[in-house]
Amino acid sequence: MSDKKGLLKVIFFILPTFFLCTCGLDTFYYVDSPVSDGHIASYSSADALLDYFSCRTTEQSPSENQYMFGSGECTFLGTEIYYKIYNNFSTMISTESSVESMSSDSSSSSSSANYLIDTKGYKPLKLSSGSVFPLIKANSSPQNRFIYIKLKEPEPICISSTVMNTYVPGKDLMVGGNAVYPRRYIDSNKGFSFGSDVDNPLPLQTDEDVTWSDNASESGVWYVDMYAISIARNIDYALQYSKPYFMGSVSIRSE
Repeated sequence: MSDKKGLLKVIFFILPTFFLCTCGLDTFYYVDSPVSDGHIASYSSADALLDYFSCRTTEQSPSENQYMFGSGECTFLGTEIYYKIYNNFSTMISTESSVESMSSDSSSSSSSANYLIDTKGYKPLKLSSGSVFPLIKANSSPQNRFIYIKLKEPEPICISSTVMNTYVPGKDLMVGGNAVYPRRYIDSNKGFSFGSDVDNPLPLQTDEDVTWSDNASESGVWYVDMYAISIARNIDYALQYSKPYFMGSVSIRSE
């Protein structure tokens, strides 16, 4: 055990981008961020087939193929997905730049997730049926998984051991026996096809998941960006976050 602690301390000094979970007096563990699966959504893309969010969770140690937290003093809970709706893409890009700058700076990277959630007000996705936290709960054995989420023409959220660039039948995220769709934080009955029907209302300035600008980039167009964050809980039941992984952004024209 002492050798493992020594190794972890060395990792602390050579890999400062990992987030710190301090458990006990002198043992250090790290919450690894989700990573790219090769795709980042772009609000400026004209290809509707690319309007999806995706990433790969990090649930296995990159070097040891084991859980990040092996002692029982810290528990890896899973991966949560956070988003925000904007009516001005420049405001959205400004936030994204701030998060990126904080995440890449060793002196502020440990607070970038808190900045995203607490300061900028990003909200976790809700689901069309049931409720789980985090959205992608950890398995009983370590397994990195790929996530696929589409908002504009809603499809069930997909989880797979392989990369997905479209909806894959049979890979649905299941909660309470039901395949679940992404829904807005303000109401699990509300979707992202803004203005199409009563269950997809236009975002309002007062909505908790909206950052409003009096100068909209384009009338009737909304912008949604999304981040994935690994979450752990230490021995004191305090939540520990990885730095946010940027999944990209999409534009949604109201109907």
